[in-house]
Amino acid sequence: MSCPYHTLPASSFWRQAVADRTTADLDPHLASALRFGPEQRIASAGSCFAQHISRALKERGFNYYVTETAPSYVTPEQEERFGYGVFSARYGNIYSTLQLLQLVQRAFGAFQPADQFWTDGEGRVFDLLRPRITPKGFASMFEAEADLKQHLKAVRQLIETADVFIFTLGLTECWVSTLDGTVYPTCPGCGSAGDFDEARYAFHNLSVTETTSYLSEAITLMTAANPRLKIVLTVSPVPLAATMEPRHVLQATTYSKSVLRVAAEEMVRRHENVHYFASYEIITSAKNAGTFFAEDARTVTPEGVARAMKLFFVHFTGESVDAARRPDATLKQPAAPAAEPQIVCDEDEFYRALAASRPN
Repeated sequence: MSCPYHTLPASSFWRQAVADRTTADLDPHLASALRFGPEQRIASAGSCFAQHISRALKERGFNYYVTETAPSYVTPEQEERFGYGVFSARYGNIYSTLQLLQLVQRAFGAFQPADQFWTDGEGRVFDLLRPRITPKGFASMFEAEADLKQHLKAVRQLIETADVFIFTLGLTECWVSTLDGTVYPTCPGCGSAGDFDEARYAFHNLSVTETTSYLSEAITLMTAANPRLKIVLTVSPVPLAATMEPRHVLQATTYSKSVLRVAAEEMVRRHENVHYFASYEIITSAKNAGTFFAEDARTVTPEGVARAMKLFFVHFTGESVDAARRPDATLKQPAAPAAEPQIVCDEDEFYRALAASRPN
């Protein structure tokens, strides 16, 4: 009997698929079973890296689906500052699978947090689950609750009517309320709204079982509300900014990304409507030897982002490989160079807060 490996394609062997490839030719994907076009409603959510996908969809003329749009009195310059259009709804960055699950539950009235709003010394009200959408807070609790009601309505509409939902998994480390397990995007009081109180907020690092079960439940709820919904999962290649675990941040990052990658794989196996995009592998491949990271070894370079986005469109929209190799070949934008887009990240506020409180 001949060895079964003899029948495998080149993509199954490290030498042919990786070692013999240049960075420009390295593609960790096989043909995707999912294809979508400009006519379909494509929504997204996730960590900071997810914002690159939404911007690339807009640049290429796809129908990036936004159900929570800015009021007429908000200027284009203010839209991003107040969280409009950054994602499909004004939920800000969603880092953990538990955060996604609770968002879906809240949108359908299945969960109501016990500790969501915080009032500062000037009487301004902040939503701890969306701390960056109102830089100076709401004028009153009435205004904050009215905005939340509209927001959750928009999230429900998104889930029920989108054709494709792209979710970028970012972290396993999170902070939860000791009252009812509400999970926050960042630690209250650490660069965002709120005052830290160890009696009210506890650190938790999600296990593999927790991460996969929360994500699977969220997918099940979304699919039940919209049976035709297709879901694309990807893992952010951006390392942790800091860890609360008593170990080196590099070890903590490896744990977190490994758990998230396993969770994504489990979802593809469990749910027929779930697909995977290998942005993590594209950016972190040993073949690239850090080529796609800036000097801080954390920020993905514009070249890395461009490479990941080009392969995304090759595999999910049918864009040709040759087109993907040509710089910005399909972008529907002016030829004049534009400023590098600013990514809205909670870690930026975190570092600024540390610098202010610990100047040395």
